[in-house]
Amino acid sequence: MEIKEGDLVMTLPKVEKIRAIIDHLGQGKIGVITSISARFLENAVYGVLISGQVYFLFEDEIEKLEEKC
Repeated sequence: MEIKEGDLVMTLPKVEKIRAIIDHLGQGKIGVITSISARFLENAVYGVLISGQVYFLFEDEIEKLEEKC
């Protein structure tokens, strides 16, 4: 899955297990990629803007919403 800035993404169930955001973010939230910042242990870290707050999530915690036209 290739994700770039400006793409719409949706959070996956895995985000509900992140202790730092356990009460703030759940699965199924839609956001936009604002940055592709760094790599951590060979995994890309994405800045995702959701409801006015930026969350930094790994690729396996988000899913790209694709147009089905």
